[in-house]
Amino acid sequence: MAIWFYKVLMFFLYIVARVIGLFYPSVGFGERLGFYPRQELAKLSEGSRIWMHAASAGEVNAISPLCAELRKVRPGVQIIITTTSNTGKNLVREKGSADAVFLAPLDMGPCVRRAFKAFHPSVYLVTETEFWPNVLLLAARLKIPTLLLNGRVSDRSFSSYLKLKNLFAPVLNTFCHCFVQSVVDQEKLLALGVDPGKVSVAGQLKYDLSPPDGMEVQKFKETLSLLRKDILFTMGSLRTGEDDLLLPLIPELLKLSQDIKILLAPRHLKNVQLVQEKLAKIGVASTLRSRMKSENVPERVIILDTMGELAQSYAFSRAAFVGGTLVPIGGHNLMEPALATVPVCFGPYISNVPEAAEVLVRSGGGFQVRNPSELLQCFEKFLDEEFAKQAGRKAHASVLSMRGATEKTVQGVLNWWPAAL
Repeated sequence: MAIWFYKVLMFFLYIVARVIGLFYPSVGFGERLGFYPRQELAKLSEGSRIWMHAASAGEVNAISPLCAELRKVRPGVQIIITTTSNTGKNLVREKGSADAVFLAPLDMGPCVRRAFKAFHPSVYLVTETEFWPNVLLLAARLKIPTLLLNGRVSDRSFSSYLKLKNLFAPVLNTFCHCFVQSVVDQEKLLALGVDPGKVSVAGQLKYDLSPPDGMEVQKFKETLSLLRKDILFTMGSLRTGEDDLLLPLIPELLKLSQDIKILLAPRHLKNVQLVQEKLAKIGVASTLRSRMKSENVPERVIILDTMGELAQSYAFSRAAFVGGTLVPIGGHNLMEPALATVPVCFGPYISNVPEAAEVLVRSGGGFQVRNPSELLQCFEKFLDEEFAKQAGRKAHASVLSMRGATEKTVQGVLNWWPAAL
């Protein structure tokens, strides 16, 4: 009954979406409805195809090494990636992770059917938390094998799924297997009614990222006009509301040393202008990273308004703060700065990354703070360059101890469907 009600509701919303689309057309909306450009589809040849869905830029970054490994072991397989945003779509193209990339269909019957007809996938791979009922149910009906990769269930989502267990239990059991990030995620899926034989822990794909290219890092550093004596603190993946907590800290942080520079990276580029305006209101001059491509500007606070360069910033930072942790979001990739041998600071909200936080703190490479004032004290410690270097080495060791998810996941895919691939 729950599935029937969901399908009826989504079909009604589909009619509404078609009407809205007629009067307010937008870029990419046709793809969300399942109408994919024929010229792009024509680039795909016959044969085995993997349809992999990665919602956002973070998931795209996580699956890139996985895509590269799949190409190595099955060079004839074509990879189609769908995302839910144009930002993610553009990032797939930049990384060259797929043979074709499109926006994902809305989870509405007609849209989903058109997508499967257009892609003809041999296998459907879903990343993290993309549990879309119509997509998964149709894949099962078409007998297309499905896998959950890098799966996780946040605390907030878990409570919602429990309330809708009658819907999600049969939907989640359409997965042939679920490779999840942690034991906690495994327990949550089991509590939602997933067959225990269908769930195993593979680890976190994001920990298998490679550090950015050294030459690219050096070029980026030169673009920011950083001197040898400069001390860069990077605050990455800042979420709405978190900036209000951190920005008042900036004047105090700058007072610690004349050599300090700060790079702020909002999680969503739409917030860049708002962050700059908030800084101006408290008397802090700032510049956008995009301006620094062509101009040498004196401001000590830089706002990252470009995609794909946060890892490069981490690479020459004295220390880093990772966002989504001072507000109840659950945290973003703590291991990205650690991969660059940089000490990692983060707040109390770490439900998305509990294992990484624990390993970092235990090693001495991670520093959990309760509030912005504690972050100020933490950054002050890193003015001691030797202390920062030692903490960075410990953080890097933490990354190495948690790697290997990509290899396990690739092997899992091959074990389940060697014939399909």
